[in-house]
Amino acid sequence: MDLLRHLSFVVAVAEERHFGRAAARLGMAQPPLSQGLRRLEARLGVVLFDRGPGGVAPTAAGRDLLPRARALLEDAEALARAAARHADAARLLRLGVVADLGPATTARLAARAAAVTGLRVAPTVTTTVALVDAVSDGTLDVAVVAHPTVLESARGGPVVALPTAVLLPAGHPAAGPGPVVLRALRGLALATAPRAHAPAAHDLLLDTLDTRGCPASAAGAASPAEALALVATGAAFALTADPGLGADGVARREPAGAPVPFRVRVVHRDGVPDGVVDALAGVLREGA
Repeated sequence: MDLLRHLSFVVAVAEERHFGRAAARLGMAQPPLSQGLRRLEARLGVVLFDRGPGGVAPTAAGRDLLPRARALLEDAEALARAAARHADAARLLRLGVVADLGPATTARLAARAAAVTGLRVAPTVTTTVALVDAVSDGTLDVAVVAHPTVLESARGGPVVALPTAVLLPAGHPAAGPGPVVLRALRGLALATAPRAHAPAAHDLLLDTLDTRGCPASAAGAASPAEALALVATGAAFALTADPGLGADGVARREPAGAPVPFRVRVVHRDGVPDGVVDALAGVLREGA
């Protein structure tokens, strides 16, 4: 006997107080409904309904068991919803990307992950620290983060060094044609993400600029858009790995001498789908 189906008969008849209306509500004929109720009563060993010319009414046993029937049906529906969520999660790849890479690179990463895995991809764009935490606690499957960084319990994948361009105010003396000598930017602040977003990578960048003769104070910019706006005001310069980042009043130039790469790393949880880590690293290497 399909107990849940027969319990739905009980609830419908109890609420409608009429076999015909209950059958219509359930989308079935009345005879199978009546027969099903009698089979259930036989199995339970109790009469659930008084049937008379005035209609149908639950017996004392029926009134006592009705809330239990409703609870079982509600629990069954909740179980089905939970199972559906798990099934949906199994068809979903949760991808994180550090905001510094920009929308075009993020889109390429998501598209490649979808093509390799055949899964629906849900992208998240945020800070390195938040992404590593999410991979470590299992709320993300894989992410591209700034390197170096503390990985917590996330697994480390390939490191890729991406080229960066210098964004500087268009009216700055160093904004002429050709590569920019970094020490010519002394006096400008560096528009970059706050240290809390990626402490180790932040410190490495400042140390690199210092050794290149360009000691700079960091002007915290919570997003690439904020960094670009600070450059446009004339008070700061920025280094970006996003090939599409730019604005009126902002000059984009290559750094002179040795490059100042933005290093990123693919990190992932255990059990990530086969091939996705290498696929993401491949997209990054294409950009490099």
